[in-house]
Amino acid sequence: MNNSQMNTLKNATGKIDYTLMNDCMFHSVMTRNITVLKGLVCALLHLKPDRVRSIEVLNPYELGEDVRDKNFILDVKICLNNSTVVNIELQVQPQKYWNNRSLTYLCRLFDNLKKGASYSDIMPAYHIGILDFTLFPKHPEFYATYKMKNVRKHYIYNSKFTLNVLNLKQIKLATNGDKLWKLDFWARLFKATTWEEKSLEVIKNVSSTGQCFSGNLRDGIPTQSGQKGALLVSSPRGSRTHRTHHQTGL
Repeated sequence: MNNSQMNTLKNATGKIDYTLMNDCMFHSVMTRNITVLKGLVCALLHLKPDRVRSIEVLNPYELGEDVRDKNFILDVKICLNNSTVVNIELQVQPQKYWNNRSLTYLCRLFDNLKKGASYSDIMPAYHIGILDFTLFPKHPEFYATYKMKNVRKHYIYNSKFTLNVLNLKQIKLATNGDKLWKLDFWARLFKATTWEEKSLEVIKNVSSTGQCFSGNLRDGIPTQSGQKGALLVSSPRGSRTHRTHHQTGL
């Protein structure tokens, strides 16, 4: 991002028409920009950037989807370092049976063994729900991790089966550990609806290269127009970004 684009972002005002809370925008941004996808994955899985060697998007964004459509749910499925499968799903509206839904997704993700392979080759599976509602009102938590455990002695049955929930309604409950991994910054970016509340400092913490600026949408596709309106995350200049497979070069 050059100085002119940085100044445009810094001086932007008014409503952000399509934010990361829009399913289509979320999926488009996360599957097209290596910097942003890598940053989110590292925050959610508590990984240092140099531990991410490759990210393969298993369900790339389909051209022609309407960014204004709020009736479908889009998840982002990735294979990390050819050894871990992750499903990241955004859900804005409360879902009564989200616990059943998320477990179903996680079980499908865990069933990743190729024919003839040993059960020892099963890749770790993570389902991560980014929710704008509190799943368990009696037990509010900003970022929760669930694993299958022995009910009496509480040891983990299988460490390769994990379900995480990031609650955008409970940013105030972020722990020091959550803040260390910048999860509170990510949550504020998701929740931002105007340029005034989305400070430049938040953007800098989300992406070290500052790849967030305003843009237009054409047929649901972010474009680098330089005009205010939608939240756009662009690929770094000269980067080699592919729709389905991203090599980080780390």
